[in-house]
Amino acid sequence: MKRLNFWVYALFYKWASIEMVKQAMGYDDCSAEDLAEGVAAKYITPEEFQEITGETYENYKNAVS
Repeated sequence: MKRLNFWVYALFYKWASIEMVKQAMGYDDCSAEDLAEGVAAKYITPEEFQEITGETYENYKNAVS
């Protein structure tokens, strides 16, 4: 199993808020790709992905395919 980004786990376990993950993205500590992997692994919901990135998970998935 692939290890997920720390911020994916932090959001899942409620160690971090959505705002904190957005800040982490601003510092390049977390990427949309990391979050998409979290959605695929069911650690992040598609709604959380959209709130953080501003893009729907489906659109992101289709754009990188």
